[in-house]
Amino acid sequence: MSADTVETVDHDGDKRNPKKLSKQELANALAETLSRRSSSKHDTPDEPPASVARISEGSRLLRILLLGFALRLAVLTFASDFVARNLSMRVELSTPVTSYKRLVEGLYLASHGISPFDGGLFHQSPILLALFKVPYAWLPQLFSDAMYAGTDVATAMVLALIAAKKATLPAFAARPLVPGESRFRCLPSTVALLYLFNPLTLATCLARSSIMFSHLATVSALYFGIGGHIGYASVFAAVATHLSLYPVMLIAPISLMAAERNTPSAAAGQNQTTSRATGIALTLAKFAAAFASLHLLFAAVYGSEYFTATLDFTLRVSDLQPNVGLFWYFFIEIFDEFRPFFIAVFQLTALAFTVPISWRFRKDPLFGSVMLIGVISALKSYPAWGDLSLFLGLIPLYEELIKYMQYTFLSANLILFGVGLAPVFWYLWIEQGSGNANFFYAATLVYVFGQISLLFDLGSAMLRRELDIDYPEARERTVIQE
Repeated sequence: MSADTVETVDHDGDKRNPKKLSKQELANALAETLSRRSSSKHDTPDEPPASVARISEGSRLLRILLLGFALRLAVLTFASDFVARNLSMRVELSTPVTSYKRLVEGLYLASHGISPFDGGLFHQSPILLALFKVPYAWLPQLFSDAMYAGTDVATAMVLALIAAKKATLPAFAARPLVPGESRFRCLPSTVALLYLFNPLTLATCLARSSIMFSHLATVSALYFGIGGHIGYASVFAAVATHLSLYPVMLIAPISLMAAERNTPSAAAGQNQTTSRATGIALTLAKFAAAFASLHLLFAAVYGSEYFTATLDFTLRVSDLQPNVGLFWYFFIEIFDEFRPFFIAVFQLTALAFTVPISWRFRKDPLFGSVMLIGVISALKSYPAWGDLSLFLGLIPLYEELIKYMQYTFLSANLILFGVGLAPVFWYLWIEQGSGNANFFYAATLVYVFGQISLLFDLGSAMLRRELDIDYPEARERTVIQE
């Protein structure tokens, strides 16, 4: 062998096919390797400590919350005439059960010793009357505007807390990852940012829709549910139900959250099943007690007519004012003798999803809650754009599902077209008289279909990811249909 060459050996020690390199080539290769290692050590900054990362994330979240609050309060204060003229009366943002104008009318009647539920105008929860009684009577409008802005910001903050706590849930902490996937870390500040600066969320707040208070109670129930705090979760779920009825559907996944948190992982067999059943029953009992207590309190103050004017009003769909839902046009067209039957069919269509969705996603009750909130947004009797804003605000909690979603472009375009066409067709129908109700209802159908498409896509993405986790070998297989 030449003195200027070096024989190299493969890693398996096989010398049958030796590679000969000159000493100069070997020296260059060694120098390049050492240089690469040195640069990787000095050029790559060390990761900040966990405490520093938490402080940075908290500071970022605080700035987002303050900016969202300041933006809302500034618009409500300095552009109040524009808001009142262009947003507060929009049927896409305000419904008979969330209207700010109707809330002010109810407060006026209550301040003059007249029951706001005697007439046919006020249909919102007595909780809102108690909440706005002092600001309406004694404080300037700025304080009421700050309450609306603060409620929206508080909802974003609770969503951020849910995002921070998600990683500790049993469905994520002990579950293996998809091969090739790193542990997902949901940034709370990102979740808050996407919710607060969603145009639908911002428009809902500026319209002073009372749906925001229902949103805050709903996400608070979810937060305490995933933390295993059964009492708080039940109380907030009862408050949300009194505010807008349909959050009653969420008590099923919330009870599963509480049962999961309070069931010892070491328990097995019949003991674990019994413990979980006990946790679910306890949650349902506490929710029923909280709901009944509120009902008895309101009935004692306002009489039984409060129930007829609020929850029963929502169930019976007594006011057929146009909105972005499916009910109003259909019940305008049908005969009165068929009305009770179809009301039952429409209402049960939404409620019927509660048990199947909760059971199918019982290993991840938080995701089941997100799916049910999407169902509520699409199928409730008096929906508004604000309902969709909460559903969209919860989806970033599951960023790991985005790569599995196949119809995102279709769903996004359907929703955007529905949102964009609704004001145009309303203007043609009401202002110009050159259109009719069919135009506006067609836009609502596109809008609702977009939500259903998004729901289907999101659920399918979760099922596909579960399949990849449970059967990783199936990811490489190709299905051939003959």
